[in-house]
Amino acid sequence: MRFRNIIWCAGLALVGCAGHVDQSPEQKTIRAFYMKKLTVNLSESVEAIPGSKQFASESKLSKDFAYSIHKHLVEEGLYASKPGPNVGELDITIDYLRRYKMGGRALSRPLVSHQVVVSQGNKTLAKLVQNNYTPLYGYFKAVYVNIERAIHQWDEKDEHVDADNISESLVEDLEKKFDL
Repeated sequence: MRFRNIIWCAGLALVGCAGHVDQSPEQKTIRAFYMKKLTVNLSESVEAIPGSKQFASESKLSKDFAYSIHKHLVEEGLYASKPGPNVGELDITIDYLRRYKMGGRALSRPLVSHQVVVSQGNKTLAKLVQNNYTPLYGYFKAVYVNIERAIHQWDEKDEHVDADNISESLVEDLEKKFDL
């Protein structure tokens, strides 16, 4: 009985140690983020209407992402206007596949991949990568968005909502990574 209790306690201690992940000293000192570079690579599915100017250009979509990322960093108290000692510099690349409904006048869910490199000076502190995902919404908003998409009403007026949702997730990932 006593031997079994000792084994059980030792096992419990080992499991507790295995679950603890130390952050590097650099990660512990990050308290805000400065957006050093943002690259948005826009591609379109085959349903796109060639030459159509209905939807945002790559430049406009980049501005939507820059605005949304900045907004969410500010809301969370994580925005820095310039690099500094406790500031992580962000180099963000977003690959955005705009997918259309049949006919090319309404949007389906975009397919997105992103990479965020967090650095200080020339030293890379972390790299966050997510491949081939679609934006997710909370339950009630998801119902609304799905109905809009199903009846071909999700269009150029709504694409910024997807960009904002993706940006919010990206900022949340940074918060989790740096325990902020």
